[in-house]
Amino acid sequence: MFSFDRTKNDTSTLLDLLRALAAQMVCVGHTWNWTFGQFGGAEPTLVPEIGVLLFFVLSGFVIAYTLHDRTKSASYSLLNYSVERFARIYSAYAPALFLIAALDYVAFTLSLPSFQLDSPTSFLRNLLMMQGYQGEWGGGTFGSAGQLSTLAIEFHIYFFVGGLFFLCKGRNRLAGLLLAIAAAALPLFHIAERPNASQSLFALWLLGFGGYFIAINMKIDRLMTVACAVLSFFLFWRWRIAHVRGNEYALAAQPYFAMWFLSLAIAAQGQNWLLRSRSVVEFFAGYSYTLFLVHYTIVKIIVGLMPAPLWMTFATAIAVSNLVAWLLARATEAHHKQFAGWILRRLGSPQTRAEKLEEATS
Repeated sequence: MFSFDRTKNDTSTLLDLLRALAAQMVCVGHTWNWTFGQFGGAEPTLVPEIGVLLFFVLSGFVIAYTLHDRTKSASYSLLNYSVERFARIYSAYAPALFLIAALDYVAFTLSLPSFQLDSPTSFLRNLLMMQGYQGEWGGGTFGSAGQLSTLAIEFHIYFFVGGLFFLCKGRNRLAGLLLAIAAAALPLFHIAERPNASQSLFALWLLGFGGYFIAINMKIDRLMTVACAVLSFFLFWRWRIAHVRGNEYALAAQPYFAMWFLSLAIAAQGQNWLLRSRSVVEFFAGYSYTLFLVHYTIVKIIVGLMPAPLWMTFATAIAVSNLVAWLLARATEAHHKQFAGWILRRLGSPQTRAEKLEEATS
């Protein structure tokens, strides 16, 4: 039986490790492109895009677990789920967006290259997760934070899929339907390949979501975990062949990527190697989301302030991005469960105590 018990197998710790790795891939990749790619003549790396792929398939898998596991309790409602997701995202996102606005203003006053002041309307649209939304309500990403476009996609996916799940579950059906309709536009726009979309990231998210239900219905034994460990190497190689360089989000390669992820998660059911490294993994995973939010602006500022020598700029940008993210996460992201509990208490939900919010990996 598939288990997330950290004391019995490595799966939960592996998911934390992959989350931390994805954030570092985005940070290091963007730093490389802004230093060696822009000034050193090196070929730009697509590692940041691969990190985003990992974020999406991991998110789908974890949200499937969250919905499946927590709805076993009759008192767990759509309100609980929505507040948890809102708190998880906005506990770090709102402070990070204000920090980005402040850093953009400072960088602009210092006449650093690549910085222009954005409008209050753009800030408000981004604060409301409308970046990339089609139509007059939408707009671009705010200021220097170009990476925030994929976050809006994922935010809307949470509520679209969550609403549909509760509708199909027969619990809070009307509210679930209305929530799914309200959140449908952005996910559905990004499920098909088209020139002006982040090609089928929602499809990859759904593959991760479905992968969880495949995993929990499998017979997990020693033979299965070994077979999946071997299969993961083949699937990663197959993904490398199928994907098109420069078009990492293309749909054709995404099934291989999702199957590679799923095979790793199942293989980890038979291992306990990461137990001794759990504290280190949890440290880096604990601020990974905040790192994704703030690193891009910090990297651009450091490159503008010290464009040479490149190795020093590269190392400094990564180190400062991690330090700022860790400090900010301690005050924001680390308290998302308490924030959710506070909101639920104000709304009078039957599940109001923060300690009833189970630990999630996303």
